[in-house]
Amino acid sequence: CYHCKLNMNEGDPAVYAERAGYDKLWHPGCFVCCTCGELLVDMIYFWKNGNLYCGRHYCDSERPRCAGCDELIFSNEYTLAEGQNWHLKHFCCFDCDCVLAGITYLTVNDKPVCRSCYMKNHAVV
Repeated sequence: CYHCKLNMNEGDPAVYAERAGYDKLWHPGCFVCCTCGELLVDMIYFWKNGNLYCGRHYCDSERPRCAGCDELIFSNEYTLAEGQNWHLKHFCCFDCDCVLAGITYLTVNDKPVCRSCYMKNHAVV
């Protein structure tokens, strides 16, 4: 078995993955996504760099995912802030929802806030 490295016994069911090449086979319970462990028998699978992936984790390896909406980001323009990727329109002030991409912001309790809202709602007078 390509995953667990144990021998396959004669008569045991085996999974062959055409994209991986017919020199590799798996026990049905070992044919899983390398990231989440989801069972891929009878599912769409992806083969990349010697690993099996479910659809979600294959896509995550190809495109960034927005921290605001959890959707893939296909646009070439997006922002990286607070250690995460965001659609431009989804990285917003926690108080007023104005877009923060490309402008100065502050964080209050780990939430991004524009300068105006910070001065109005959070700054010490």
